[in-house]
Amino acid sequence: MARLLLALLILPLTASAADDTRISFLEQEVRNLQRQVQVLTRQMDELRNRPDKFELQHSATPEAALSGSTPATSLPRWVDASLWRRLRPGMSELEVISSLGPPTSMRDENGAKVLLYAMEIGGSGFLGGSVTLRERAVIEVRQPMLQ
Repeated sequence: MARLLLALLILPLTASAADDTRISFLEQEVRNLQRQVQVLTRQMDELRNRPDKFELQHSATPEAALSGSTPATSLPRWVDASLWRRLRPGMSELEVISSLGPPTSMRDENGAKVLLYAMEIGGSGFLGGSVTLRERAVIEVRQPMLQ
């Protein structure tokens, strides 16, 4: 009988120690999950803030970006300065678009159609050029410049 009484007195103490171990384990798991949530939240914020447009980083000119670590395939075709040098007054709109690719936007200015080619560079500037057409023929070419 004394053994039974002793067992009944010790049982709550061992159960309490087991509960303490489980509680410590669960507390550690909660801390691990909190760290994981912080890491995932940071990653989501970075993805939300990442620009959808291509950015040239650490490059003063598009030519430097083409020859640097940035692969040329990720740049739009119109960034190639040699393509702009081939444009001449009188060329058709179709020839311009075939050479440079589709413009990023178009607008009408004083009865002329302007094909605009622009790209944001970093957060502080952009590279932009334009081709002005009248009656679907080139009348003016403004090669891309950093602005």
